[in-house]
Amino acid sequence: MSAPVDSPTYGRGRPFTKFLQRHCLWLLVGCYALAALLPAPGRAMRSLEWSVPFATQSVVTFPLLLLALLLLCAALQTDMTQIRAAAERPWVLVAGLLAVWLGPALLVLPAAVLLPALVDRADAIELLVGLLLVASMPVANSSVGWTQAARGNLALGLALVLVSIFLCPWVTPHLLATFHFSLSTVDGAHLQLLMDKFSGSFFIVWVIVPTAAGLACRYLCGPQRVAAATNWIAATSVAALLLLNYVNAALALPDVLEQSQPTVLLATALLATALAAIGLVAGWLIARWLDVAPDQRAALLFGLSMKHTGLALLLAGAVLPELRLAILVIVLATLAQHLLAGIVEWRLQGAK
Repeated sequence: MSAPVDSPTYGRGRPFTKFLQRHCLWLLVGCYALAALLPAPGRAMRSLEWSVPFATQSVVTFPLLLLALLLLCAALQTDMTQIRAAAERPWVLVAGLLAVWLGPALLVLPAAVLLPALVDRADAIELLVGLLLVASMPVANSSVGWTQAARGNLALGLALVLVSIFLCPWVTPHLLATFHFSLSTVDGAHLQLLMDKFSGSFFIVWVIVPTAAGLACRYLCGPQRVAAATNWIAATSVAALLLLNYVNAALALPDVLEQSQPTVLLATALLATALAAIGLVAGWLIARWLDVAPDQRAALLFGLSMKHTGLALLLAGAVLPELRLAILVIVLATLAQHLLAGIVEWRLQGAK
């Protein structure tokens, strides 16, 4: 049983948390502006690292710790009893999970054909790498927050996040390998580097372990104690997300904005928006096809349109920091999916 909303314990820290959640989109925009104008602190934080001999990687970086914190907080707030309720209509969950990866993958072929004709070949390669990386990611934790705001089905929303995260150690490397066809043999080395460095063991240590640890802590502490601290957990999660975006944007934004042509920036923005838009279309089609209730439709719309760009940023920034346009695609994809989520939430609320 959760603590009541009006209890003193539950309300502790609530104003600060509500401020962060209500203004998350504009705070995200502010982080990008700060990264463009004042990148030095972000780049300094990126350089923070610690040697851990027994870890999968010999060096643990500050962005890695932020990612682990994000996943830990998300798992702490995950009610497994709600997720089990999603099994009542398993085909909705199965269709949603397939669309999580297949929907964005549909952008790959036309993008691989059109981009080299629109921008310089080197820029096209970087944009494609960013597109492929985001397309390979699981569902974002923040999709659950938007689902809750729109009074959608939390059971389905949580299931999409958790199951896609647990599947990504196997799906992501295979999907990246499949995407090799969109790049030449030489250019495919970028994806090969991602697969070699961040396949099974990395995902297990930095994705599965924090998620499992959060679920274990929730079980050991009990839902009531977790509910008592839910405001601080939520605030920590939003703060970590904003900081991770600032740190990674500081690496890419200043140089990209200074050196790139308007055509390249426009192509980047269109790719980022298309990634979220195709998820919305996939969610709407599945909802129509399976004739789901409005609350499940909302969960599908947010779940399929919001990718875990925090993980994508970490991968790109750590393995291919020289591909600034790839990082820019991910940064703008984060902004685009939150903007579209805000529009969808407004439309859904207006329809009620």
